[in-house]
Amino acid sequence: MKGRILTCLLCAAIAAASCLSAASCGPQQRPGEEAVDPNRTQIYVYNFYGGYGSDWLAAAKTRFEEKHKDDTNWEEGKQGVQVIIRNKKDAVMGISSQILANTEEVYFTEYAYYYTLLGEGVLGDITGGVTDPLSEYGETRSIADKLSAEQRSYFGVAEEDGTHYYGLPHYAGYSGLIYNIDLFDEEGFYFAKTPSDNTRDGRFIDQYNTEKSAGPDGVEGTFDDGLPATYEEFFTLCDYIADSGTVPVIWNGEDYWHYLNNLVQALQADYEGLDQTMLNYTLNGEAETLATLSGDTVTLDAPAAIDESNAYELARQAGKYYGLSFLEQLIQNDNYHNSLAFNTTFSFLNAQEDFLYGGHDGQTKPAAMLCDGVWWEMEAKETFDAMVSQRGEAYSKYNRNFGFMPLPKATEAEVEQAAAASEAGEAPYTLYDGIYSMCFMKANVAEWKKPLILDFIRFVHTDQSLVEFTTVTNTLKAFDYTIEGEDYDALTPFGQSLVRLKDASDVVYPFSTNQTYIQNQSFFGTHEQFRSNAGRGYQFPALAMHDDNVTAAQYFAGMADYYEKNWIV
Repeated sequence: MKGRILTCLLCAAIAAASCLSAASCGPQQRPGEEAVDPNRTQIYVYNFYGGYGSDWLAAAKTRFEEKHKDDTNWEEGKQGVQVIIRNKKDAVMGISSQILANTEEVYFTEYAYYYTLLGEGVLGDITGGVTDPLSEYGETRSIADKLSAEQRSYFGVAEEDGTHYYGLPHYAGYSGLIYNIDLFDEEGFYFAKTPSDNTRDGRFIDQYNTEKSAGPDGVEGTFDDGLPATYEEFFTLCDYIADSGTVPVIWNGEDYWHYLNNLVQALQADYEGLDQTMLNYTLNGEAETLATLSGDTVTLDAPAAIDESNAYELARQAGKYYGLSFLEQLIQNDNYHNSLAFNTTFSFLNAQEDFLYGGHDGQTKPAAMLCDGVWWEMEAKETFDAMVSQRGEAYSKYNRNFGFMPLPKATEAEVEQAAAASEAGEAPYTLYDGIYSMCFMKANVAEWKKPLILDFIRFVHTDQSLVEFTTVTNTLKAFDYTIEGEDYDALTPFGQSLVRLKDASDVVYPFSTNQTYIQNQSFFGTHEQFRSNAGRGYQFPALAMHDDNVTAAQYFAGMADYYEKNWIV
């Protein structure tokens, strides 16, 4: 909503009434919002109030206000600083025309197209705050030093007088599968290192055969031991889970096409790896995984040079087909998913609630895995709280074991490559961060106030604040920082599993500085990468597969057709 500025009215000197108080001047207080303290200087912060909540920001606010409690140099007659948090769910691209008129000065948001917003003139220059070392906080690194080379290239804008920053990444938004470790442990849903016999059930651990397989990284003694190494193992596990009376995978029906699309993209990135996935955005390099299908057989073509003129060929990357084939099998077998998986009244909160209550309330079937994003524990806070109130602390998120599952590999060859990468000290996994989160200062902040705003941005990007974000949300910020010792111990089991997987992974940030990309950024958005002419036009493969029984092979062929016909060059 557009902030409303109340104009102060001067009373006539001869009037009996006195002037309006200072408290009535300035931005209007909103329902449920903290009252403005007229004796302090305010910073107004826009927080996209989605899965990550605002507790992390409230914690930073408290510390920042304490740091500045004695300041008298910002406004005459005022002492201290007050951070006013405004939690909203407006998509930033939909309100970009309002940003300069709005009261909010600092934004934490998602699905923000950096160069589009920069072109609209709404982003303020924060270069000094980003590139100067955080020495006032006892650190030797700058915020820029905590970015990957890819992030620095994207957010650092080359101008005549040097590189300028107008925004920063915010939280890390990975999607995938969350698994119930307690249930896996109780039921033995792990593959054995050595099968006890030639049957399906003999492939899993039991009380006599407890040594687990190496898992998808192909290395024994790591955190993924016993988990399905390949797609074949994953669906063998689903059969085994279903036969035990448990739902293998649960997801929400209200937005299933989005959630399952995120899963396919995660599978694609893990197959392709960082460099090959990034070709979809840099549009420059050698494609090594372009595939030709013959039935269900995938044959890799000879490596091909890619540039802006022929980057539509990347629709044929093998990782995209493998992700589609995984999705097809997951969707088409009703034993593999919950009965309400395609019911549009079954929300993400319903799915999280069933995942948590399953097997504990006498009526909801237990579910082994949940298809969701890493923010799910924050979204499910009310359910966790209700279970603790009803059943005790054993049901808190700190005392229940959930993990962010390392995704299985498409083939045995991929497992071998992961093992070789691990032995070489390289990452055996690749994560996909497709949420386009961003922090920025709006362009028309008053000059006198910019140093204070920049200090706030620097403050929330200190190592202490980054770690605090993780300990509060049990998720990660999209920066380089370390979670260890007491901080790691303070995380939920899920948060700890996320840290472990991130440390073993490369991360794809789906953006680049290629001019074709910059000028057409929405074309490359998270939910634009799997369009297909498979009989008719589709944007989401899950819809095609569920509604019209389109196969993975048909959808894959339709993707090649769509992107060749609709390529932007």
